[in-house]
Amino acid sequence: MPKFSAGFRLLSSEVRGLQSAVYILASFAFLSSLLALFRDRLLASHFGAGVELDLYYAAFRIPDFLFVALGALVSVYMLIPELTRRDSSSQKSYIDTVLIGFSFIAVAIGLFAVVLAPKILSVLFPKFVEAGLLDTLTMLTRIMLFQPIILGFSNIFAAITQTRYRYVLYAASPVFYNVGIILGITVFFPLWGLPGLAWGVVFGAALHAGIQIPPIIRDGFLNTFPRFREPHALLRTVSSSIPRALALSMNQITFIGLTVLASTLTAGSIAVFMLAFNLQAVPLAIIGASYSVAAFPTLALSLSNGRRDEFIAHIATAARHVLFWSLPATALIIVLRAHIVRVVLGSGAFDWTDTRLTAAAFAILSLSLVFQGLLLLLVRGYYAAGRTFIPLFVSSLITIGTVGLGVALLALFENPAALPFLETLLRVENAAGSNVLALAFAYAFSTFVGTVILAILFERKFAGFFRGIKRSLAQSMVAAFTAGVTAYLTLYLIGPLTLTSTLLSVFIRGFSAGALGIIAAAIVYRLLHNSEYLQTAGALHAKLWRGTVKSESGVTLVASAEEATELK
Repeated sequence: MPKFSAGFRLLSSEVRGLQSAVYILASFAFLSSLLALFRDRLLASHFGAGVELDLYYAAFRIPDFLFVALGALVSVYMLIPELTRRDSSSQKSYIDTVLIGFSFIAVAIGLFAVVLAPKILSVLFPKFVEAGLLDTLTMLTRIMLFQPIILGFSNIFAAITQTRYRYVLYAASPVFYNVGIILGITVFFPLWGLPGLAWGVVFGAALHAGIQIPPIIRDGFLNTFPRFREPHALLRTVSSSIPRALALSMNQITFIGLTVLASTLTAGSIAVFMLAFNLQAVPLAIIGASYSVAAFPTLALSLSNGRRDEFIAHIATAARHVLFWSLPATALIIVLRAHIVRVVLGSGAFDWTDTRLTAAAFAILSLSLVFQGLLLLLVRGYYAAGRTFIPLFVSSLITIGTVGLGVALLALFENPAALPFLETLLRVENAAGSNVLALAFAYAFSTFVGTVILAILFERKFAGFFRGIKRSLAQSMVAAFTAGVTAYLTLYLIGPLTLTSTLLSVFIRGFSAGALGIIAAAIVYRLLHNSEYLQTAGALHAKLWRGTVKSESGVTLVASAEEATELK
């Protein structure tokens, strides 16, 4: 017990400073990502890219949509400012009101979704209806509808957690979520079949929320039955959250559209797309999400105090770090895509065709990695400025562009003249189901266009952003090119993958090429005197030797974070 108490005290400890917060968030994002990869490996091994996994991922669509819609109504973006300007007693009264208000809204909408689920799913997935799978899909969806309600409460708890600077506890929540899903695969599925997978998702959501409750109770919250004391404050919070809820919902509408399109293709197409997306989400969570989440409170504080130049400097600093990490990562993913997929997913029922298709989709999606990271950051910049319409507008464009382009590209992939060229380009010749790659292209290209539009609009409103990142952009592109070429030449010298390559040999080849690519990128950054490289190297040196590091531009950075995970 003493060891458990000490461990929980560590989880509940405070963390201050941007780089410290980023390292905590990134470290736990890495741990959570490792568990997510292990989760996906278990799923791929059990089912391969087949009908069962298609049903599992399709069942997420309605619950995930409700999660972002409901969760955004009680988003920490809105809750944290309310909490920070209140005293302790007023904070408890406000949280009580939010808990009751959210409970009423969530239960009402959840029951509505339970009733309408069969009709909605039959419209979205007619191919599953034809195959006699609607009842199974409906059952999985109804079980997973507990998830958005529980995670909505977790959002509310996270606002309290983050106002106390408990970044370790906040960052650990997704780890416990993945633990729940893994238990669903390894324990509940053998007992209950496919419904066990869905109950694992619900259990993971309960762990996500429950881990935050003990320190919240110690802070004086949840000690009595909540009372509805501040209806006007709740109305203000919900009304100000609606544009953001709509913006986040656009991303889920995008996924619904892509899942619907994938369901019309070869069995396993939904699984291929989602497994590839989850793989590219790992560097996105570690890099883009960590910096954008940790930077948000500092951005909001700068603008609230009228320090516009400081706001631009902060967001440019975070953007440079996103570029610094993301561009070399993209280059290495493109070169090592097959090695990564084979090591992470290549076991059991996940065969060589599944590997080739997932690797190609992974490489295509990774082209948008840096743009996804910048999009997360710029959206938070707009929220910090109190402007929610522009992110909603751009999110809508991305949704329309992705689904529309997906339809158009699927038609192109069905063209007998175009298909051989595209399959050769992507190295998926004669692989059944290669048209799913059209959806990856659609997502990557639309994200690129949307991010460019948002960046241009941001520059027009906050002049100086482009000037603050252009040098780092050029340096990161050079480092990325060098890393990619080095990794490719290493693989060329070692030899290509074959069907007989063992897991160990695949790992050694990929690791060797990746390590040399990273070293090459680091050398380029050092030769170019890249400021992010020098800052990162200095921070690591300080951690190892217990030194101190000054924040960039002499600015003291105070961090917080916001619950913005989209869980698959």
